[in-house]
Amino acid sequence: MQAQSQSRWFVSAIVGLLIILTLLSGYFLLPERLARHLLERLSEESGVEILPVRVDYSLLSGELVLKDSDLYLAPGLQVSADEVRLRIPLSQLRDSSLHVDRLSLQSPYINIDLDRLGREPGISPSPLQHYLSTSVSSFELGKGGLFLSRSGQGPVATSLAYQSMHVNANNNGELTMTANGLSEKGDWSFIGMLELGAVQLNGELDIRNMPLEVILRAFPGTQLERLEQATVNASQSIVWNPERGVSLEGSLTLTDGKMVLADNQKLRWKELELFGFSYVQGEYSVVRGTLNRARIFMDQGALALLPAQLSALTELELNQVDVFSHSPELKESNENVVLKGLNGQLIKAGESSLALKGTAYARSGVPVAIESSFDNQGQGQARLNLRKLDLDKAPETYRMVSGYNLAGSQINAVMQVFWKPDSRTTKGRLTFIEFRAAPESHSAADWNVSLIRAAMTDNKGRIAVTVPEQALPDESLSSALAGIMLDSIDNSFIRVTENPYGYLARLSGSQEPLTESLDYVPGRPVLCSESDNTVNQWINVLNRRPALDLSFQGRASRKTDWESLAQVELESDLLELYSALSRKELEEVTEIPLQKRLQLIEQMYLRIHNRRLPDIGEESQAKRAARAERWLLTNWPLKSESLVALAKQRAETLKNCMNAAGVASERLHIEPAQVVEGPAQMQFRLLY
Repeated sequence: MQAQSQSRWFVSAIVGLLIILTLLSGYFLLPERLARHLLERLSEESGVEILPVRVDYSLLSGELVLKDSDLYLAPGLQVSADEVRLRIPLSQLRDSSLHVDRLSLQSPYINIDLDRLGREPGISPSPLQHYLSTSVSSFELGKGGLFLSRSGQGPVATSLAYQSMHVNANNNGELTMTANGLSEKGDWSFIGMLELGAVQLNGELDIRNMPLEVILRAFPGTQLERLEQATVNASQSIVWNPERGVSLEGSLTLTDGKMVLADNQKLRWKELELFGFSYVQGEYSVVRGTLNRARIFMDQGALALLPAQLSALTELELNQVDVFSHSPELKESNENVVLKGLNGQLIKAGESSLALKGTAYARSGVPVAIESSFDNQGQGQARLNLRKLDLDKAPETYRMVSGYNLAGSQINAVMQVFWKPDSRTTKGRLTFIEFRAAPESHSAADWNVSLIRAAMTDNKGRIAVTVPEQALPDESLSSALAGIMLDSIDNSFIRVTENPYGYLARLSGSQEPLTESLDYVPGRPVLCSESDNTVNQWINVLNRRPALDLSFQGRASRKTDWESLAQVELESDLLELYSALSRKELEEVTEIPLQKRLQLIEQMYLRIHNRRLPDIGEESQAKRAARAERWLLTNWPLKSESLVALAKQRAETLKNCMNAAGVASERLHIEPAQVVEGPAQMQFRLLY
């Protein structure tokens, strides 16, 4: 009986063990089979090719887990993830389609081939589009990476790491997407919509402190490749579709950038802001840019490259830009700086030319205003306006001219520079607003500094020096201009010292030379008509040069003026005699009849000479009277005081004429009158 009982217990144990093994087998094998079944249905319904390494399904939670899976969503679009989780309750096994409320991917890597995405023909609408529209509400991608590739241009164009990505689907086949990048690897965020039917992406992309090389890999073969380094911040509206590619529009800021445009053109900046930045089908355009705190190395040849390199820009504002020459390395030192702290605008003036207008500081902190234009043919011009150049602060070589030290002087300068591929020329004008000059040694040039100051100082206290057009030597622009300016100062001062009247003649505006003497009508204080131009020249000179005074002396000639004055007195006596004989008032007599005049001359000759007119042959009375008149004029009893009075009257007449033209009396110095034997010319002498 006991044996029979033991036998039944053994059979029961075996049956129980079999039941347990059966249950365990169902517990372990059914989920795997369900998982494979659900995976096949999911792939068939969505049109997504799913290649998992491992797949699990939880009967209790209804969660399907794919390990190390690859999801081929569409041509050119693949997602690889360490883990994919989606919830499909057992209650859906009998439904016609599987509904997924939430899809979660861990460490996903999205691979997009831009050359293939959306280009291959398929069923419209595609299974994936239909499935997302009807069966999936949202899915979430954990921390991972986004890889953009071009199958025709290499394996990987660029990659972006992101912290998270959320996608919501609606019934219209549109996916609303939100993504946030990793701050330590170039922070970025995206909010947009992917239209599955039109295969088009629209959205807003914000980039924060992203290394430039990440972006360069996304846009190969563009001008951006000239950038060696930069950090990018941007706010862009983005549109993408397979036919037109990527289009961007918005603002872009590049900080701490460096660019090599050519061997002779380098650029380093703190900040480059681009407003109205647009990128469409590989072409860039910028409405306005701002370049802040930049250092540029550029020579004349590099200017011809700028119009093409900045063709995308309409206007570039410059703030605190330093321009260098003859320095291939853009170091922090100011060696070879041409312009420091340049502020202004660089404007597109045509298809192949640019215009620059701004202010900066030249060497030694000299303020300079710049207006320039140049084209892609290597031709251009610039106008440099320097203000209040204090020679006390300039290097010693820039204030020494022909042995004179110009320390204490201040200069304004307007210089024009013209250049072509094979030549450079300049011309301009210098203005001393304060002039000081002291000889440093006995070898100094023979300048007459007092004369220079008086003859060249205008009504505003300035001294102007013209810089004639000439070729620029082959050296740095600042050194070449400085040398030419100093040479022009020396040449001008020497010309004034050696030929002041030649300088003043040009100043007067007349083509005639400025003379030191004036001619008068014999016997009268009025000028000869030929002397009017000379007087006007001197008036112009004195009105334009307030530091100059003029000294002159009235003169009368015993040779030319004596006979003229005698003629005046003879005519007066004849009128008086005729008035008495005709018993008329002197004021009533305007003319003496000719025959009567001849008789009166004969009577006056007899009275003075005490003899009759000589009878010479058959000489007419008129001829005899003419001979008598010549004798009377030669022997007229004229007083010397009359000549002195004439000389004084001439000097006063000239002074009054100049006073009326604006020359102050205190600047006109009349010397004592003089009676001379030769011509009675007025003589001038400069006082300063």
